Amino acid sequence: MVTVGVFDGVHLGHQAIMRIIETGAEGYSARSVVITFDRNPVELAADSVPPYITTLRQKLGLIAQQGINLAVVLPLERRIIDMPAEEFVSSVLCEKLAALQVVVGTNFRFGRERSGDVRLLREMGTRLGFEVVAVSPIRVDGVTISSTVIRRLLVNGKVEMAGELLGHPFALEGRVVPGRGIGRDLGYPTANIQPAEKQVVPGSGVYAVSVQVYGKRWTGAANIGVGPTVGGREATVEVHILGFSGNILGEELQMFFHHRLRDEILFADAEALKAQIRSDIEQAAVIIGKKLAAGIDSELSLW
Repeated sequence: MVTVGVFDGVHLGHQAIMRIIETGAEGYSARSVVITFDRNPVELAADSVPPYITTLRQKLGLIAQQGINLAVVLPLERRIIDMPAEEFVSSVLCEKLAALQVVVGTNFRFGRERSGDVRLLREMGTRLGFEVVAVSPIRVDGVTISSTVIRRLLVNGKVEMAGELLGHPFALEGRVVPGRGIGRDLGYPTANIQPAEKQVVPGSGVYAVSVQVYGKRWTGAANIGVGPTVGGREATVEVHILGFSGNILGEELQMFFHHRLRDEILFADAEALKAQIRSDIEQAAVIIGKKLAAGIDSELSLW
């Protein structure tokens, strides 16, 4: 049982497709296989490409969480992108994977110049002996789920709605790098995060987050923006991790965005800023505490 796609974000629509192949594989005593790419194919055709919702590592972790037996990652190379649609079906789906069932979205396109579609798949399936299932887009609260819509929500800071469409909180992957030390001077030390290359960063503001460090979950309050009260000029991603005191400089972590607390604003002075940070941290602790108590956040791990 096979599906093919970029699957950026592994959102609810993608998950619906993966449930079908996972269930079908059980019924046929076969393997469930997801074919994806190490990058978005549009990178070969466009000067400007949208940022990713998930890194490749996160995407593979989410695919594994769906119970999929095997994920095949195709490199973004011309020989693959320019492969005629018919050749992809016969050589990859049939010869290499012996597909019994191929499950895709109704708007699925593939092959050279995106010439392949569901109609072609069904025609070849009839001749080559595999079934084709086309899954319609899923709507939540009147919104059709797509990676494009989710990406737009994140850029606008609407992390809760993005999480609803994803079926899991958005997670920013990054490395802890040296910062200016301003948070420490204010009494609330922060980890300065360098986001993974090409991954989307939520819009500026203050967020209630949970942070995965060394395989353990911590509550945090994150700020994305320039820090106008302390004279910042370049946008940064910083997080105060409640109760954490270790040195994690250079470490990689994941930061799960659960709720947007407020806009980033200019305060009258440092004391006013400190009072607001204290309030932000208290709010974040309540929000993340409720998720931990419900067993929601503690189950999340993308790698």
